[in-house]
Amino acid sequence: MSAVYWFARGGSNLAKWTPRPLRERLGYAIGTSSYLAWRSKRQVTLLNMAQVAGKPVNDPRVQYLAYASWRNYGRYAADFMNFANMAAEDIESSVLDVTEGASCWQTYLEQAKQAGRGIIFVSAHFGNWDMAGAILARYITFSAIAETFTDGRLNTLLQNQRKEKGIAIIPLEGSPRRILRTLQQNQVVGLLVDRPVTQQQGTPIRFFGRTTYVPGGTAALALKSGAAILPGYVWYGPRNQMLLRAFPPIFPQSSGDRDSDIATVTQRIYDSLEEMVRAWPTQWYMFRQFWPTEGIDA
Repeated sequence: MSAVYWFARGGSNLAKWTPRPLRERLGYAIGTSSYLAWRSKRQVTLLNMAQVAGKPVNDPRVQYLAYASWRNYGRYAADFMNFANMAAEDIESSVLDVTEGASCWQTYLEQAKQAGRGIIFVSAHFGNWDMAGAILARYITFSAIAETFTDGRLNTLLQNQRKEKGIAIIPLEGSPRRILRTLQQNQVVGLLVDRPVTQQQGTPIRFFGRTTYVPGGTAALALKSGAAILPGYVWYGPRNQMLLRAFPPIFPQSSGDRDSDIATVTQRIYDSLEEMVRAWPTQWYMFRQFWPTEGIDA
């Protein structure tokens, strides 16, 4: 068995008996150490945060945002180690809903369900997306699209933690037919959308004032199936308070121009993410180069 598997298994068992403040301190330490030691990822994070902040890479504000995002990612990782030990109802009770324009996030969920074509729940590498999935799974049948780890034992261990919270897993490499079938049953499919790709592979969007390229598959799937898109996020607020916000559902409409429709829907998804990252930049764990390098001040 791999060292990573044993680390994850031991960490999960240890987390059960470790007080949350200590878990958080350990997570912060691991995240900070990774940031300092991993030069290539540190540079990428700085480039991304420079675009978010609208400042040069060497600006103190950018330096802080990059460092703090890795620190917060360490906290998320520590919480995920304890995910198997948490009851879904306790997770929900610990989260404050700050959804705007609705009495609560369930209002938007009900609106999305009314179309009867399923729901695509979209989030990002932001805050704590596993808690978002655990809460959603209490209200509707929910399947998460997840990458498969090459180590089968590790994959089983981590995915079982999600399954125990009522989250079914659809492998990212799996058949699109399974995803469409899930939507046809008016259920929810969830995925993290913030993945940069090349210009040749992606759909262009404007994100923090610059054009970048991201997969258009989520929008294409919604247009093909008629599913509503529901953006939502759970993240760490002040004084260890967990916060939740959903955005109004997106109901894609076909104009007959497929490429234009995909671009329009994809842009709307990223508009919600930009709003979240602008307000809480250190909660965005983007350690891949998200924008083309040209146009960023070094």
